[in-house]
Amino acid sequence: MPPLGPGVSRSILTADAAVLLPLLDQKPSLLIYTRSSSRFAALRQVYNTAITTQPLALVRPRSEDEVIAIVRFCSCHNVPLAVRTGGHDQWGRSLVADGVVLDMRSFDKIDIPAHRMSARIGGGVLGGQLQGYLDTPNLCTPTGFCGTVGYVGWAAGGGYGVLQGAYGMGADQILGARLVTPDGRVVDTDVDHELLWAVRGAGTGNFGVVVEVRLKVYLRPRVLGGFLAFPLAELSQVFAGFEGMCRTNFPDAFSGDFLIVRMPHVGPVLMTMFSWAAKNDAEFKAGEEYLKMFSKLGTVLVNTVNETTPSGFTAALDATNSTPQPYHYLSRNVTNLSPELAAILTAHPPPLDFCTIVIHNAHGAAIKPNPESCFANRVPHIVLGVGGGLKPGISPSNPDKQTVVQWADGVGAAITDAGLAHDMGYMNFTPPEECDTDKFYGVKAAEALRALKKKYDGGNLFALAYPSLA
Repeated sequence: MPPLGPGVSRSILTADAAVLLPLLDQKPSLLIYTRSSSRFAALRQVYNTAITTQPLALVRPRSEDEVIAIVRFCSCHNVPLAVRTGGHDQWGRSLVADGVVLDMRSFDKIDIPAHRMSARIGGGVLGGQLQGYLDTPNLCTPTGFCGTVGYVGWAAGGGYGVLQGAYGMGADQILGARLVTPDGRVVDTDVDHELLWAVRGAGTGNFGVVVEVRLKVYLRPRVLGGFLAFPLAELSQVFAGFEGMCRTNFPDAFSGDFLIVRMPHVGPVLMTMFSWAAKNDAEFKAGEEYLKMFSKLGTVLVNTVNETTPSGFTAALDATNSTPQPYHYLSRNVTNLSPELAAILTAHPPPLDFCTIVIHNAHGAAIKPNPESCFANRVPHIVLGVGGGLKPGISPSNPDKQTVVQWADGVGAAITDAGLAHDMGYMNFTPPEECDTDKFYGVKAAEALRALKKKYDGGNLFALAYPSLA
């Protein structure tokens, strides 16, 4: 995280963003960074560097009162507002052109009560920070596939991760939250259970700024984790073998997630993000046996699987996906790892080193129906994230850009044309203009979400996340 330092002076704010002077007068210690600030570019940096959106200012609150002041000011003065934590949204919904970005990353406090069954975290905590903090007292909770992803945006949007089979989706971990609404009120979900239902799956910047989350934590499991790489030419064989194993034995402890990448000196490979969360020694031994069976599905090129911790495995995942870079992204949901899907993926190998296909396998506790959450996709399914990535720092005019766009779009089109894609997508992986609330949540739930949106954000200050809610 870049160093903060002081915000801009009043004279610079007058020159760059005079509309914000009343906000500075109201909160003189508020950290405001405009385009003239030497820190602006670093603080504005998001994961997808192809996004060129330039805010009017970045504002970094350090207290709930400052959040209230920012939100109320933007609401009263019709200043466009975006909220950011990790900045990993593929379409830049954590930035807003010529508006204010409310940067929550200073809300990074974590507290564990004496009973050790929950944690209270600030709205700016990143997944890796949380997992690392919990590691010391031998605790854990599900987080995303990248440690620099903001926890609130990840969990409140649904939250896929390698521990979902054992413990459930990120949304299922949320016990409560505090939100600052456009009128400057602080609302706790303890007094509005319907809002809690909405935050568990549609709470990513829709109803207010989440300044605090209370979440479930668990005794830290013994994790058998690492990467198994097979030749991409054996993808159909590995998928078929794994699907056969799943029909008789798909343990909740196992992640079942894959990654298609180009390995140096090898070329395109199918890589298993092998994660087995054992809650006791017997389950760990079962994981070792499962690894042996899994290793027989194809020709193992690389095997880094060893005993680790949730935090350690998150750090290993970060090595594959945490570097900011320009990319073109799309997503598809399918039922299973079918022969038809295998044929498509085999026929569309990643053309460049930074192109990837991530394959998330929803099963176990992740698909257990939860009427206390609005997250609706509770049947076995696969979420594919197709990322046409480019080398960090590459020029936007480089011809490789067209190569990766054509590749990613080709993969998505082939899956759709084959009739494999579901209507029910994942909001966090879907462009705002394609986010269909009725399809993704169901008509009845969508109506309830729109009613809550009208109740808490009738003026649509938080317009960027799910436009179809307004």
